[in-house]
Amino acid sequence: MHDPLRLLRQPHPALALLCLSPLACGESGPDTGDSAVDIPLVAATEEVFTAGALAGEDWETFGMIAGAVFDSGGNLYVVDEGARRVVVIGPDGDHLRTIGTPGDGPGEFSNPTAAAALDDGSFVVYDFSLPGAFEIFDERGEFVRSVPVDLSRGAPGSMLLPLPDGRLVSSGGPRIRTGAPGEATAGDGEEEDPRRPIDVFSLDGSDKTVLYHAWNLPPTEAEDEVSGNDGQGRRTVELRFSRMRAFDPGLHVGVLSDGRVVVADSTAYEVKLIERDGTVTGSVGRPIAPEAVTDAIMEAERARRRETFSESSGSGPRLRIVGRVAPFAIDEGFQEQMREMMLAQVESMVFAQEIPVIAEMAVDRRDRIWIARTGAGGDGEGPTDVLTPDGRYMGTLAADGLRIPDGFGPDGLMAYIESDEMDVQTVRVVRLLSLEPSQM
Repeated sequence: MHDPLRLLRQPHPALALLCLSPLACGESGPDTGDSAVDIPLVAATEEVFTAGALAGEDWETFGMIAGAVFDSGGNLYVVDEGARRVVVIGPDGDHLRTIGTPGDGPGEFSNPTAAAALDDGSFVVYDFSLPGAFEIFDERGEFVRSVPVDLSRGAPGSMLLPLPDGRLVSSGGPRIRTGAPGEATAGDGEEEDPRRPIDVFSLDGSDKTVLYHAWNLPPTEAEDEVSGNDGQGRRTVELRFSRMRAFDPGLHVGVLSDGRVVVADSTAYEVKLIERDGTVTGSVGRPIAPEAVTDAIMEAERARRRETFSESSGSGPRLRIVGRVAPFAIDEGFQEQMREMMLAQVESMVFAQEIPVIAEMAVDRRDRIWIARTGAGGDGEGPTDVLTPDGRYMGTLAADGLRIPDGFGPDGLMAYIESDEMDVQTVRVVRLLSLEPSQM
């Protein structure tokens, strides 16, 4: 039989022989305040609506939510990857329409993983399948056209950010090579660039371009391979994994209303400002240094990951398979094989020398840059700073206070994807009424 899928995970970086922070290597530093002391921010919000239920109408019973995107009118588009559809909810919480159905035809979805609302009223969904495609709908939810994506050159990541000219910015998507064992596949023989591309996708069918190559650590060699078979014993998937790593710098991307892209790609507290031609014209940040990784921090991280991959956790490792999202269960031994491999990798895990300051970043509709700092010891998120593109530090939200949402909307709307103890997913929408420094 022909055409098993080889999903090649992008290799993890190796422990740095280079500087972990570009700032330490002599590049110019960010525009920061003169103090690392936090100024408390007070956020006033109001609840708007919550959508999602275990037992309710069909539209509000979500399978697995991949994203929540607002359009300029405050309508919320919930990308339901599990049910292969997009649910559109009005600003008052009423169901407006459902876009798409499961399938492989025009306007149908195999695996909707990311979406964007454009300024012209159209809505774009990236359908991660073979072949991949952008599915474009008009403001009424009517299908317009499909734009294919060459997966061998790189797919979009889990977030699509619209530029003012209608193109889309994304990062972190995989390159997928398909073919029977031993066959040459698209992309074979190409030299891998260890840097991480921030891609711009056009909706006119032209090839994607790389706006900026984000900094990265050198890659490690692939050390583990896992394969799965179908019911007839035929190999259907082959996976190659580099050594497990901890505390590598993330790649965080946002878009300002003027089309500039903001990027954080190192362990330092630095957010770069990138023009449409890929030129870095400045950066903003705060004078907060990364935390050094100690032996105690390493052991705590190993313990967290052991729990994640243990049998008692019940979930086990997961992989996005083209056409669906499923546990590693292609054959009976596959899940156990993966679990044992992951646990073994925890013990030989490679640690970076310092914990990145920035854990998450997003840009709201007022061009404020929200930066969630990594918690002490690398355990979760800490407080959240709010900065402006000109380098002004507005203040800090407490670690147990308002968080960066899954989607920013107009007029202060913010959407949070949440799960209860039964793994029932909902989308909670609040309105940010004010964000001011504390008077204390």
